[in-house]
Amino acid sequence: MKTKKLIMIAVALGMAMSVTAQEASESKYGADSVACVTNLSIYGEAYKQWEAAKFAPESISMEMVKAWREVFLNCPRSSQLIYTRGEKIMDYFIRTNPKDKDAYIDTICMMMDNRAKYFPTDPKTGASQVASILGRKGLLIYTYNKNRYEEAYNILKDAVALDPSQLQGAYIDAYFKATIDMVNNNKAEKMTVINVYQELSEVVDNNISALAETEAELVAAKEEAEATEDADAVAGFDKQLEKNEKTININKGVKSNLDNLFQPYASCEDLIKVFSAKMKETPDDVVLLKRITTILDKKDCTDSKLFLDAAVKLNELEPSPEASYSLGVKFFKDRKWSDAATFFEQATKTDNNDRKYRAYRNLGMCYQNMGSMGRARDIFKRAAQVDPTNGEPYILIGLLYAESAKQFSGEIESRAVYWAAVDKFVKAKNMDPSVASRANSYIATYSQYFPEMQKIFFNDYSEGQTFHVGGWINETTTIRAKK
Repeated sequence: MKTKKLIMIAVALGMAMSVTAQEASESKYGADSVACVTNLSIYGEAYKQWEAAKFAPESISMEMVKAWREVFLNCPRSSQLIYTRGEKIMDYFIRTNPKDKDAYIDTICMMMDNRAKYFPTDPKTGASQVASILGRKGLLIYTYNKNRYEEAYNILKDAVALDPSQLQGAYIDAYFKATIDMVNNNKAEKMTVINVYQELSEVVDNNISALAETEAELVAAKEEAEATEDADAVAGFDKQLEKNEKTININKGVKSNLDNLFQPYASCEDLIKVFSAKMKETPDDVVLLKRITTILDKKDCTDSKLFLDAAVKLNELEPSPEASYSLGVKFFKDRKWSDAATFFEQATKTDNNDRKYRAYRNLGMCYQNMGSMGRARDIFKRAAQVDPTNGEPYILIGLLYAESAKQFSGEIESRAVYWAAVDKFVKAKNMDPSVASRANSYIATYSQYFPEMQKIFFNDYSEGQTFHVGGWINETTTIRAKK
């Protein structure tokens, strides 16, 4: 027990006071390559055994820890595994020695700093990974000791500033929670939460947009492989699509969590109060005006005078798709469909995919309210092309179809539109779990309008038969009876 305690102290404190021998040597294996290779082998084999035991506390080897420490101190360039495995070792000491956890957290911080120093690029891809390492450092500090929120906040803030595209969902989540802690402990003003929320929302939206583009490319490649009957390639693309879809859902979960965490700070009254004061201070701040219009739109606070003032001012200072979108929202709220459509059309020219999607969605709603159902459907399809992972456009198309039932005559024809509508709701929920509840509700509602079995029979049709819905809908569906 005494030996174990001494090793624990050496790990937590000795490492923090040591200067690595590597500073005097550029060799991968340090000044004493034989000792480095020997210790790499000792700790590596012992670590694999510990890993096989699922990192059970009783299975850890103190000889492994000692050898790992020697490698860390004397040949830190030898392998990136030193740092990833080191996290597991420090996790063990933190969980088994809670009184000394801050010393071990400091060791983790030093490990992350050295990893960024010696492995600034990913050995596999050659891409920079410094922001990702910083993000992980901040996450681990916050995870192990939430009282160190200010330290975690500053590190995560630097990571976002360096390269937000490298941040995983867990890092983003920790950053926002640490930001809230800063505000709740009066170490930052309330506006900080709003600013960071907007910043992180854009990061996640960009991640989802990039993943959606990847998915479209993978689907196209898979279709080519299917055409050439290359089964191995098809299987490979299926695996990539599954992984990509999982990552999309993770990002959507992060986005949902950001919204939930922001909710206490997102009442219209609070937002308008904070933003009004800021706009009064700097009325010509374009960045602030964009933030005001974006967040008030997301939180459905667009009826306020502040939103209109900010939208008009933004359009004066910097006419842009973003400014047009904000004015479109205001006219939409006022039920001035034609004026709103004009501005939403201009807003679709934006490079921001989330805003482009919303512009097309709202533009489609304008045409729906003006009675141009076919035009609305075409625009909803454009929205679906902008965000192929979003099921909402298909729900909106389904509602268009259901709304058009009165335009069709005949016992079967007037009910066939509901088959086509339900087809869209089913497609929406199958491609996007986040809209499943909404889609299921519509399926239950509109399935009640299916024709009864006897009407199908007496009109010379049968269940399961294909049916062409004419008119502006012009789609083929499947006959189903009311249950």
